[in-house]
Amino acid sequence: MAVFYVVATSLILIYNYSDILYSFSFIFSTAFNPPVQIAGVVGGSFFVILNTMLCGVKRVLYSNEAGQGSAAIAHSTAETKYAIREGAVAMLGPFIDIKIICLRTELVIIITDAWHNTEFYVTRIDPNFSGELMNSSILTSYTFKRGLSWLFNYGDKIVAIAVLLFSISTAISWSYYGDRSSNYLFGKKAAIPYKWIYVLFVFIGAIAQLEAVWVFGDTALGFMTFPNLLAIILLSRVLKKMSKNYFSVKHAEYKKLL
Repeated sequence: MAVFYVVATSLILIYNYSDILYSFSFIFSTAFNPPVQIAGVVGGSFFVILNTMLCGVKRVLYSNEAGQGSAAIAHSTAETKYAIREGAVAMLGPFIDIKIICLRTELVIIITDAWHNTEFYVTRIDPNFSGELMNSSILTSYTFKRGLSWLFNYGDKIVAIAVLLFSISTAISWSYYGDRSSNYLFGKKAAIPYKWIYVLFVFIGAIAQLEAVWVFGDTALGFMTFPNLLAIILLSRVLKKMSKNYFSVKHAEYKKLL
């Protein structure tokens, strides 16, 4: 599903290759040196930067689960002699998600000027903009349809398929995380009640307002992340020792093991 999404964004970026450097420049300049319309009064730039960082952290946590401890539940089931080896594999997740999937999404939204169709643009940049306002996957669908219009008129369907694939994989993985956690805390008897609660919340999330879902999700992830980050700090010395021991030994290449 990642390859499917990357191919589509690559087509948009290749067609608009001359605007890629400008998009990178625009992202950094707006984040760290926002225009007057965004920064507002004296000291506004500082608060804009803090808000940008806060929004980035929240979306990163929701996107790749880095620092939450949830992905570790899945990776702990891997059959390997070395925990460090599986940890290195786990680090591929945030890299692929942020550096490949999310970064490409940001670039195509800016390159196609689809970001003009957001409430942020209307309230902070151009109040006279009269286009349709969008957010979330609707905005991304519009971006793909607009960015791939030179090739075909079904770019939005690519996003619909991608969202379906990503949502199914997310629902399965998070269900597994909760199942393992409830089993650890309350025993096997908690499996069925947990599944009913999980399905109920999936239904509520599908019909609730998007902003409310984001707030609830960010709050829940915050409760997960804080104790896990504390555990990471306390275990950092052990991790450093294990990593040093693992990389001090020359291991056979994977292809030689086949």
